[in-house]
Parts: sequence; C-alpha cells; structure tokens
Amino acid sequence: MEIIYEGKTNRLIRLGDRTLLQFKDALVGDAKGNVDPGGDFVVGQLEGKGAASAKVAAYLFKLMNEAGIDTHFLGVHSDTELEIRPITRIQLEVIYRALAYGSFLRRYRGYVQPMAELDLVEFNLKDDALGDPLLERRVVTKLGIASPDEVGRMEVIARRVVRAVTGVLTDQGLKLVDMKLEFGRIGENLVAIDALSGDTMRVYDPEKRKVLNQLELAEGLGLT
Repeated sequence: MEIIYEGKTNRLIRLGDRTLLQFKDALVGDAKGNVDPGGDFVVGQLEGKGAASAKVAAYLFKLMNEAGIDTHFLGVHSDTELEIRPITRIQLEVIYRALAYGSFLRRYRGYVQPMAELDLVEFNLKDDALGDPLLERRVVTKLGIASPDEVGRMEVIARRVVRAVTGVLTDQGLKLVDMKLEFGRIGENLVAIDALSGDTMRVYDPEKRKVLNQLELAEGLGLT
C-alpha cells in the first residue's frame, strides 16, 4: 500500500492497481478549535465520521453519475474507502454558495446578512499555505491553472451538481448552504473529483435550526 496524498480528512492510497479514497474520523475547524467544515486545522476526532462521510460521498457520486456528470468514482471498496479513477488534479476549489455563511460572512462582514440567498460560484486556489485565496476568473487563466474554456465548463458542471444535490436535499426537508467541488482531468475530459460529504458541503436542517454534522447528514439522507 502506498499513500499518494495525505489530506486533513481523507487520503489517497494506491493498492496494487487500484486507487482508493479513504475517509478519516478527523474533524476540521479554525485556529481556536471550533469545528467548521471549511476550516484549515484538524481539531478533533469523531468516531464513525469516516464511514458516514464515505456513505454520503458514494451516494452523491452515484447521483451525479446518474445525472450524466462525469466523476472519478468507480465504486465502494470498504466502509471508509471508495475506489476512484486516477486523474490529474486541477489546483482549484470551486465553491458554490447558496446562502451567506462561514467565510463569506467574515469576508464581507456588515455587507450581507447571515443566510442571505447568493447563488454564487467562486474559484479559490487550492493551497493551504497561502490560505486558499479567492481568484478572479482571469487570474485562474493567467496563472495557467485552467483554460478559459475549462473555467466556464467547471461553473456549468458545478451548477449541474447543485441541481442534482438540491433535489435530494429538498425531498428530505433540508437546504444546501454551500459546497466545495474539485476537478481533475482524464485526458481532455474534466471530471468531478474528491467527494461531497459533511467535510465539503454544509446542509441546514430548518426543523433543527442547525447546520448538520457528518453523522447527522448521513442520517438526514436516510443512509444510516
């Protein structure tokens, strides 16, 4: 077994001729130790979180594939691992913001109300050392990260993912707050990679009046 990439909440593993995405029980948050899916620090552990994240990720990957959205997902390997296709990663985080929350509120403090409707797609450089800075679309192309055509296609695909995910959330009485998508290349094709789970998307439960954690999200989608 070879570890290809070690992230805060998951790792990529090469096992023979297979590539696996393995989910951890690690919780991320801010420098003060507060749990926040958008955080840059590991702030604790939650038993069963890795398995719950893998269930949600597999469910949403299957949903995307059924909607005709190309992904790197091949199947479930174990309770905490998905088998994926090898890709060339694009160093971007594509953020869809349905509602004003988290870093968006901090960035524009005083100019927007919490949970205000947004319907925005943002691009961030995927680089923890630089704080994952927000990028204007022309900067993405000037830095050589992606072509103008790819930038446009990533936004189109992101909105298709949002429509698919929002549909299942609405059926369960839940609301999408925001989500982080990542993309890679297989040849000339753009594919959605990484995974959507409680680590990369926020979902609000109006009945409980709270943003759900990973275990609650799996339960809310009927996966437990």
